[in-house]
Amino acid sequence: MSTAIATTLATGGLVAVAAPSQAAVHPQICSDAGIHYDIINKSSVLVPTNLYSAWVPINGSILPTYNQTKTATVSASGTATVSAEAGIIFAKASTSFAVTVGKSWSKSGSWTYAVHSIPKKSGKKWARLMMFHSARKFTAEKYSLNGTCSKTTIIWKKVITAPVAKNDNYWSLQYK
Repeated sequence: MSTAIATTLATGGLVAVAAPSQAAVHPQICSDAGIHYDIINKSSVLVPTNLYSAWVPINGSILPTYNQTKTATVSASGTATVSAEAGIIFAKASTSFAVTVGKSWSKSGSWTYAVHSIPKKSGKKWARLMMFHSARKFTAEKYSLNGTCSKTTIIWKKVITAPVAKNDNYWSLQYK
């Protein structure tokens, strides 16, 4: 007991005692309680498109070329079980990456590309040209927040690879 309170009690005076604040008695209600989505484990990747040359032997005499008018396409992976929420997930991922991603990408055009030499790769005998498209790989997490803004339940986590909306393409060799 403090000296001031003991002196006050000894002289018959009154002592004021502070009551606990309302915040301590009733925790603040979370205005964000409910279902939320997070985008975590983010990376940039290249995914193969449907444009590729014929396989050629790696013997230095035949070089792969690609010259065709066709529609190049890429579809997102990992979204089959979350299709109803795909729009929400792609919107959050686009904001998180600062680049628009979506369920698919396609571009019609005349594509021409040639390789002047094929580097040898250990254990590989064949090569072909393949167009790759830029994509973003991430984990989408659906969770709930309780009334005090604590994460209470992780409803699901899915790894998703989604193509970027812009034409960001790369030609490279694929080996087998």
